[in-house]
Amino acid sequence: MLYEKYAADIYRICLIYLKSRFDAEEAAADAFMALMEKSPAFENGAHEKAWLMKTAVNICRDMRKSAWHKNVIANDEVLSYMTTEEEISIMEDVLSLPPKYRVIIYMHYYQGYKAAEIGQMLNMKESTVLSRLARGRKKLREILTQGGVFYAQS
Repeated sequence: MLYEKYAADIYRICLIYLKSRFDAEEAAADAFMALMEKSPAFENGAHEKAWLMKTAVNICRDMRKSAWHKNVIANDEVLSYMTTEEEISIMEDVLSLPPKYRVIIYMHYYQGYKAAEIGQMLNMKESTVLSRLARGRKKLREILTQGGVFYAQS
């Protein structure tokens, strides 16, 4: 079943985007509802997941536009997925980035997607993804060096 297969990944991308457990649950549920309503035909498992991710991100974007959501910030749930103090510290810094960088960095480093795949999911050119990834890395590096901590790029 698709829900069992992808629910955790869809929820986490919504959580990274919205930074609220309740909103992330709602957005993930809405993405699966859209899947049930539209019943698209998929070429393979990667296409299924990409469609769900793209749908979830679009739902998250719509939710972030609301005036209520602009005033809510909750990072605890996102951080609960991290296991070491170093991971928590880095994720806190990632969460401090603007959404346009935060989501791309999460999808690239934590989900393992390539720039072209992220571009397809987010409806943007690969070059835009690459530039946002570079700018996001630069901003993240600035944050990490200001805090007196710099983690080498692997």
